[in-house]
Amino acid sequence: MKYIINAAAMATPFFVPAQVVDEHIRLATGNQLKVLLCMLKNISSGANETAIAEFLRLPEAEVLDALEFWAQAGLLTSVDSPAPKKESSPKPKAVKPVTVKPTREEVAEIAVNDEKLSFMLQEAEMKLGRSMRAGEIQNLAWLYLDHDMDISIILMLVEYAVSEGKTTVAFIESTALAWLDAGVSSLAEAEEQIEARNRKKTAWGLIQSVFGIDRHSPSDKELEYAQKWVVEWGFTREMLREAYNRCVDQKTKLDMRYINGILERWHKEGITSPAQISEGGKKTDDSMARYDKDLVKTLLNKDD
Repeated sequence: MKYIINAAAMATPFFVPAQVVDEHIRLATGNQLKVLLCMLKNISSGANETAIAEFLRLPEAEVLDALEFWAQAGLLTSVDSPAPKKESSPKPKAVKPVTVKPTREEVAEIAVNDEKLSFMLQEAEMKLGRSMRAGEIQNLAWLYLDHDMDISIILMLVEYAVSEGKTTVAFIESTALAWLDAGVSSLAEAEEQIEARNRKKTAWGLIQSVFGIDRHSPSDKELEYAQKWVVEWGFTREMLREAYNRCVDQKTKLDMRYINGILERWHKEGITSPAQISEGGKKTDDSMARYDKDLVKTLLNKDD
């Protein structure tokens, strides 16, 4: 069925900037649009948050959030008179931009006319083996609509999350943002990111085995150590065990930072085997022995 505007209803129209539809309607929530319409309807006289909250029957805090959203979008400007500055007053903290994701209903509306988005959501559900929750739909749509991430990369990300057993919104979003920060724009680059993380995990598995650490999901810092010690510096199981023993002997506990210091020193000195450590210690002992003998001779031959 086709619809057109009823001319009789246009007796008292008001102006809505095209920017609202062109740039913000996909991401703005329903309540944010309602608040903006109230402001536009009262453009000449203005409207405060209390009056809008009463009219829309919304909490005043939610109205304030909506007004702040449109202010950051450039549609509203604050006209409050600034308070007199005090010399001792601290500088106001900068307001961080709020991440606004489309609602499930908004995604459904957009998907009607966007075949790529519709296809991506269907394929994602097939990879997950279940229907997606609202937060998952919002997250994937946000990556596609707001960050222009290619749907093939998003689907690879979903498949990777399934293989890792981490299909949470937090894991998918953090991984996606890490890829975007790394400039990933192709499947080949996404595969390299996955392979790099897998190499770190393999290296971490070796460290867990050598140090006798209970199996757990490694932190980013632990993966960083694993990448450095095993992949970049190439230390073997024996060298890792030697560093671990020295750490426990000195600190009586596992201290990753202390072990990192030991391995970093060995790496700079080119020590790659336990035998080289022993040779280095023997050379030091020999030099000290020679020093002691020379000192004794000097003292014996010294005139009183």
